[in-house]
Parts: sequence; structure tokens; C-alpha cells
Amino acid sequence: MLLDDIKSVLSFSAFRPEADDPETPVAKRFEGRKLLALNISRSQVSWRGINRKGKFEASGTQEGDFADAAAARGEEWRALTEDGWCVVSINNRFIISLENGLMRADNTPHLLRTNPRMVLGPKYDRGKRYAICHHPASTASMLLATEDSMVRVTEDVLRTLGLRQARVSCGLFALMEQAIMNIYSGARTANSGNFVLIGACDGSVAVLSEQDGQWRDLRCRSGLGAEGVETALQIISPMVAKAPPGTPVYFIADGFQDSTFRKDLMEQLERVGARDLTQDDILWNLIAKQ
Repeated sequence: MLLDDIKSVLSFSAFRPEADDPETPVAKRFEGRKLLALNISRSQVSWRGINRKGKFEASGTQEGDFADAAAARGEEWRALTEDGWCVVSINNRFIISLENGLMRADNTPHLLRTNPRMVLGPKYDRGKRYAICHHPASTASMLLATEDSMVRVTEDVLRTLGLRQARVSCGLFALMEQAIMNIYSGARTANSGNFVLIGACDGSVAVLSEQDGQWRDLRCRSGLGAEGVETALQIISPMVAKAPPGTPVYFIADGFQDSTFRKDLMEQLERVGARDLTQDDILWNLIAKQ
């Protein structure tokens, strides 16, 4: 047995999950290690550092595309991570759609990574990467499709910096999934079975409508940018207007305190009594700890 193997056993590190194990939550994979979290949108990159105690520390924002930001900030990013590991949220060149009758099994997340055609059948496109969130009581599902080329370019840029992705996700999809879980686990009311959920993440937006316990409609636009509030409202307003009177309206956003996109949207949604589910740093918590 090699000396390094003996040391790893004595320190219990041999029993820790691998850093690139997608089946294990990120927080467990990087317990006691520094980690970099990146959020990439159409024209901006933001980041947070997570220290060895799992606490958020350094943060920053860089305008421009990811390759240019990486060239300018690469050394700073490497200092925030251990062994080059990072988690990435991509908020551009994706679509979230409403589908029915997709495969449901305990190994579905694994199959989506290894054999997505088995899950999606004729809906499969080899140029996409996928994630699914199922309705808990019907055959409907939210399906995320991200451009594979966008992910590959991101991975290539990270590689040139000496960084390695432990997870690549879509921030908006993660927010919508979290909000759905919160809504269904909350107290039931007279309007249970009806809601409009609006998600916003760094210039991208999605709207999901449920009526009579069924997901009825979903609209999504990615990469609108901070200046895209009016376009976002053109997507949101018809969905809210079609909902039955008294339908709860929920809003969830990335939790960036300086986000003008979130602030401007919420000012408009307050007029229809929207409830804000956003928490500070919610996006960072979702992609870097869960």
C-alpha cells in the first residue's frame, strides 16, 4: 500500500465522496474544503467563494462574456478554490418547457446524464443537456434543455484556468424547482391547486401556471439581461391575467441584493399581491450546498 493511501485511511479521507460524484450533494463532497461558485449570464459573471467552514466570503461581478471575465479574473478565482473545483450556474441559451408522460424512475437523474434518449424518447436532441422536475400528483413535468455547446465552451474556458467543474446547473431551473417544493410543502388553503409561479435569475424569467391541481402552461425566456424587464412583463402579464380570481402569485429570484432586474420585476408584481419567496443568497445556496 502506498504511503498516500495509508494517510488517506488514517484521516478518513478515503471514505469521503469523490469531488465529481454527481449523486452526492455538493456540501458533502466539499466538506472542509474551499469551493468557488460561478453564475454566468449573457453579459455578466458573478461569483462567491465558500471557505472551509462552508461560509460564503469573497464575492464579485464582472461585466462582459465569460471568456473575457475569466481572462481578467482567473487568478482571483483560483485563489478561492481548493484543487481547482468550482460549481457553475448557466443562465443563458436554455429553455424550460412543460411536458407530459416522461419517464419517472429513481434512476432518472442518472439516465439524463448518461442516456437521456431513454428518458425523453423522440423529444431527445443530442445538442442539449437536460434536467427534469416532476409534478408530484400528475404526469406533467418541467423539462430543462440547455445548449450543450454552451456548456462545453464554459468547461473549456474553465480548463484553461486550471479549474474543474464539480457541477454545472441552470440557476433559474434550480430556483423554480425549489419554489415548487416550498409551495407543495406549505399549508393548504382554499386556493390550493391554483397558483402562478414566476422565477427570475440574472436576466432570465420563467412563469408556471397551475389550475385545479394541474400544470396548465409554462413560458420561459433566457438571456434577457437586466434591461429586459419590459419583455419579461409581456410574458408574465397574460399568465397572471388568465388565472382565476384569488389565485396566489409567487415570485422567486436569485437573491442578489443589487439586482435591478429582480427589484423592478417585484415592484410590478406587488400590484397583484405577489408573495416573494426569495431569500438572500438563495441561488448560491442551491448551486453550492445542495
